[in-house]
Amino acid sequence: MQSLGLKFLGAFCVLFLVACSKGAGPVQAAGRKHVLLVTVEGLRGDAVGSLEAWYGGAGFQGEAEPVLRAARTPNLDGLAEGSFTYGYALATSSWCAPSIASIMASDYPSYLGFTSLERSFEGRHVTLAEVLRGAGWKTRAFVQHPFLRTRYNLDQGFEEYSVAGAQDAPGRGAETMEAALEAIGDLGSHSTFLWVQLGGLGPPFDLEDNGQPLSRSEWLRYRDQWQDEDLNILRQRYNAGVERVDHQIGQLLQALANASASQDTIVVCVASNGCELLEQDHIGDGTSLADSLVRVPLMISVAGVRQGVIEDPVSLIDLAPSLLRLVGLRAPQTWRGVSVLPREPVPERYLFSELSRARELRVALRGDHKLILDPETGTHRLYDIFADPFEQRDLSIQKGALAQELRAALRSFEEGLRVGSSDE
Repeated sequence: MQSLGLKFLGAFCVLFLVACSKGAGPVQAAGRKHVLLVTVEGLRGDAVGSLEAWYGGAGFQGEAEPVLRAARTPNLDGLAEGSFTYGYALATSSWCAPSIASIMASDYPSYLGFTSLERSFEGRHVTLAEVLRGAGWKTRAFVQHPFLRTRYNLDQGFEEYSVAGAQDAPGRGAETMEAALEAIGDLGSHSTFLWVQLGGLGPPFDLEDNGQPLSRSEWLRYRDQWQDEDLNILRQRYNAGVERVDHQIGQLLQALANASASQDTIVVCVASNGCELLEQDHIGDGTSLADSLVRVPLMISVAGVRQGVIEDPVSLIDLAPSLLRLVGLRAPQTWRGVSVLPREPVPERYLFSELSRARELRVALRGDHKLILDPETGTHRLYDIFADPFEQRDLSIQKGALAQELRAALRSFEEGLRVGSSDE
């Protein structure tokens, strides 16, 4: 496998070597009373300042030269400096609901029954909140996106599941933050799992400070007419949203400090999905399985535990098992993910991502390479995820044998789904 560590800043390389030194035992977080899980809808990894170097330092990039660097993200940068940070975390889908279902239930959307806008995972699947609640933890969730109401069963295992009711995105964000900050102030001594869902970083975007927002369809309608200046504005509007989320994360971290809970709390920040910005003639989420949508930031901060970089690709299905290991609880045997904490070997395996909305797409990833399959046309594309992070060079002809291996892995993935369905 090509070493991702060689592409990191020197300091990150040192952290990785320290974190993965031979003879060290697995990371433990004994005594931590709380878990704060922050999921961000639409956050691209190359928009976060401290992660930009992982994308070759190129910032946003299409066919032309990059026009804008990462956003100003001092709070995310500070969190990353004290976290286990993952160089390549693969979301299981490119829109928020199925990806969050995978985080909570440690399995792929199709295996959870989440196969369309109308389908969601069912109560027979055990969630992270249920395991923690069964162990005596309080479980509370504060959700910004109205799309994540209880129709998708994402409330499963939460004693409190509050969805913001404001009419506009800024109002929903403010409402979610107010409730989350109050909950942090009330943490006390009882172990609490607190999920805060933020984001909404996709379209519509304003063209001018006081202009009317342009919807996804409007951006696409005029995509052939946009000049570099227009695309620069698009990226500036996106970065403004990222900086708003960064400020909110700073508020959450400050609230933990004010409540004297920082040392007792495991903090996780992860994007449920990224956001396309016309790099491949798409905008927003749920449009493809490009890395701008499914390669997401993931950081886990445990006070007093040495930070590190995890080099091998991981999946968001691995997050729940990792958290349970940190707090000393056993993961359900039905979960497909594994713990991927520092000093724990990441197993050799295929990772998958899937899209089932207006179009069907599948991804299989192993080592340095990612195959994107269009089941309808039977066509595929193969990319080196580290050497070509913006997926501009299709290697499916040069590496035909590898492409066929990954297609076979996808066939096994689909076969396992059919077998599982027939057993129910």
